[in-house]
Amino acid sequence: MPSRTANRNSMYEIQNSNFISPEMSYRNKRHSMGSEYSYKSENEYYKPLSSGIIGFTAELVAAVIPCSSYNAKHPKTRYLPELLPFIGKVCKKCRVELRTMLYALIYAKRFGEALERQGSSARGEYGTCHRIFLASLLLAKKAQGEDSVYFDNNQLADCTDGIWSVKDIELMEKALASTIGFDFIVDEEAIRCFVEEHRSELCWFR
Repeated sequence: MPSRTANRNSMYEIQNSNFISPEMSYRNKRHSMGSEYSYKSENEYYKPLSSGIIGFTAELVAAVIPCSSYNAKHPKTRYLPELLPFIGKVCKKCRVELRTMLYALIYAKRFGEALERQGSSARGEYGTCHRIFLASLLLAKKAQGEDSVYFDNNQLADCTDGIWSVKDIELMEKALASTIGFDFIVDEEAIRCFVEEHRSELCWFR
């Protein structure tokens, strides 16, 4: 990833730039009269993730575990997009905010660290990183509470175009949660440390 300089204050602003407070999000949802996929009153507040953030997410998740890039022999994932466009699709359809993504990235990182502590030399098949991303995102949603995140389990499953069901995604989440030792706490300090650690990758994704 390219590296550019940024001061400490601007770096920490990254994690708040897309954040909608739970109170505001809840108030907007109560006034929305559309379907669960229509957030007319929220459009003026939601800020889509940049292509840079999505690219950084794909790189971090792909680094969690080495995976095969060959999918022709796996009928269930044969039509699964590559990781980068898949993440972009999920973020767009589910209206993923930056704060939610930071939670998910921290969980994915913890998953990778847990595998290292176990001395695992596992290699994933095509789609493993996709599953890690979905599980981390679902865990991030639950960690923030129902009123501060736009998407739900059904929408995540819909983004896979039938490749995985809601039950499949919930099982992915449980497996990831178990592997990280149910370490769900992500406070402001954890976010600050993550942003500082990845300063060179994140400083230009404003």
